[in-house]
Amino acid sequence: GRHIMKRLNHMKDIYEIIGDVRGIGLMIGIELVRNKKSKEPAIKERAVVLNESFKNGLLLLPAGTSSIRIVPPLTANIKNIDKGLDILEQSINTANQGAGAHS
Repeated sequence: GRHIMKRLNHMKDIYEIIGDVRGIGLMIGIELVRNKKSKEPAIKERAVVLNESFKNGLLLLPAGTSSIRIVPPLTANIKNIDKGLDILEQSINTANQGAGAHS
């Protein structure tokens, strides 16, 4: 869980679309926003992230209005976790660019 949170918080520093990252253990949520100041939910952008991730082999769960829930299997190893996070980051980058935000 710490490894995932560290990577997600790094992504939060890079991408305007990531408003918050929170979680305990392996149950983690990412809140997507149109911009960090207004905290307006990024509903369409979340759909882009979910669809792009799925097309690239990563299944994520929607949560609430504009959040994504990450719940990897307990048997996942660091290599597979990093592969999933790489797919997630590519998808976030795609949605971030579509939102007109800068990375």
